Amino acid sequence: MPDELKNRNEIPAEAKWNVEAVYASDDEWENDFGETAAFMESMKKWAGRLGEGAGTLKAAIEELLSQHRFLEKLFTYANMKGDEDLGNSLYSGMVSRIRSRFVEFSAAHSFFTPELLGISEDTINSWLETSELEPYRTWLQDILRYRSHTLSEKEEALLANTGEIISGFSSAFGKLSNVDMPARLPEIKDENGNSVKLTSGNFSAFLQKKDRRVRKDAFLAYYSEVQGNVATKAALLEGQVKSDIFMARARKYDSALEASLFNDRVSVSVYDSLIKSVHDNLPVLHRYFQFRKNALGLDSTHMYDTNAPIVPESKADYTWDEAVDLTLEAVAPLGGEYVDALAMGFKNRWADRYENIGKRSGAYSGGCYDSHPYILHNFNGTLRSVFTLAHEAGHSMHTLLSRKSQPYHMSDYKIIVAEVASTTNEMLLIDLMLKRMNDNQEKVYLLDHLLGTFKSTLVRQTMFAEFEKLIHEHVESGNPLTPDYLSTSYYDLVKLYHGDCFAWDDEDEPVAAEWSRIPHFYYNFYVYKYATGLSSAIDISSRILAGESGAIESFIAFLKGGSSRPPLELLKEAGVDLTTPEPVNAALQKMENTLEELEKILQ
Repeated sequence: MPDELKNRNEIPAEAKWNVEAVYASDDEWENDFGETAAFMESMKKWAGRLGEGAGTLKAAIEELLSQHRFLEKLFTYANMKGDEDLGNSLYSGMVSRIRSRFVEFSAAHSFFTPELLGISEDTINSWLETSELEPYRTWLQDILRYRSHTLSEKEEALLANTGEIISGFSSAFGKLSNVDMPARLPEIKDENGNSVKLTSGNFSAFLQKKDRRVRKDAFLAYYSEVQGNVATKAALLEGQVKSDIFMARARKYDSALEASLFNDRVSVSVYDSLIKSVHDNLPVLHRYFQFRKNALGLDSTHMYDTNAPIVPESKADYTWDEAVDLTLEAVAPLGGEYVDALAMGFKNRWADRYENIGKRSGAYSGGCYDSHPYILHNFNGTLRSVFTLAHEAGHSMHTLLSRKSQPYHMSDYKIIVAEVASTTNEMLLIDLMLKRMNDNQEKVYLLDHLLGTFKSTLVRQTMFAEFEKLIHEHVESGNPLTPDYLSTSYYDLVKLYHGDCFAWDDEDEPVAAEWSRIPHFYYNFYVYKYATGLSSAIDISSRILAGESGAIESFIAFLKGGSSRPPLELLKEAGVDLTTPEPVNAALQKMENTLEELEKILQ
């Protein structure tokens, strides 16, 4: 891992993802981008013809999918290059151009869904039984669900042209959060008294330091800069929320939340049930924070203490190679097909490992149908960073297996199940490391880390989900999202979820502005899926580790399923029924059991 933040060109090639596997050069990208200029007119030739017959509809579908696939590859390259350095104007320009082309493409084929839905149900149902449309039956049936939420051709074209405008809120948030704000962050003294530039990448690592002075300095310095941007961030978030609401109302949904859930075939009751289950179990979380307060020997707890280890790591700094080896060993129970493919991926530079100046913060798994998966990481040597690698590797393997098993139009799994594979990997890694622990101190560290996973993935993401619902309902009722409203509402939720063992004084109050640094609030009700994903993963990994017959096979089949079936059906066949509160309640019960085990060790 690099000792200090470097420029992109100072990072060794083996530590960077091989984006050249998508396009060998910018010139090659430009050549392909030039070809897309003809897509729009080519697509428009099908307008008014979809009702001619099953054969004509098939030809139109194949051209639409082919063009979308071509554009997706272009976007993947530009976006990855842009994320390497968000301050690079060449690639930010390429991202802007391909986004604009996508908007043009959307407008050009905006006739497709209204025209498809204009075909009588009897006719389209008879066509779906033909050999010509059989490969597209499930895909078409999913579109037909939107009959009551689809507008006229002209209205659809108008909505399609709003896409570029709407994406501007998220884009501006990203530039402010990842380029402008980090450039203004100060230096702080680390535990050895050395001056270190605070960055978005090392901020979380500082909050895990044993030295409380370092944690406090990092927290207050970081949030001092965050607080200086809340007016702009409030305007951006209000724009995003209003965009969500506008699109939902235009398409005749009762709310932005309902519109967001419709694609995954999830009812609002599932979302509300998650929040209720977590509320019912908040005493467990409050007990956990009280336990940590006592274990750390603190008179009062502050927000910068929530990730501090209650015992030191026996190994505090992991190398990249060690993180890879641990990930591969952890997923070994999933079988050779899975392990061999992932090992080959690491060797073939799927991952972009380290933070560099201007690089997008956080981590994600990306790629397209015509590439292998890619992992953006900002690896910093902490155990949390190791778990992030295992998490993103789960996403990548879900993507790889789905794309290998499904045709292009059925290969993208629905977002509701997107976090299941990733968190299953995390649970397998935790199990491996607990089994390897040789003494109680090591076990305490891992159990506390597991409780931290429950806190951050199940409870914290549910808190985010509740906040997201709250602010959308606030705007839907005709109210503005002012900085004061956002910070007060968010701080109230933070205090509700964390309990009364915190001081809630001037040293905690800055976290009220945390809403302004959460990128997922621009993802239209995404965060709840982390919580349901963890609950599903706990169920699946428990059965795999217990050696339950068929557990591995059903999980691998789920990973290969793509969108070939409704997502909750695929998940149910893997043994998890999210239409009931049982998976979430069982996960919260495991959190309580883990806390009890930790309490017994430290009695």
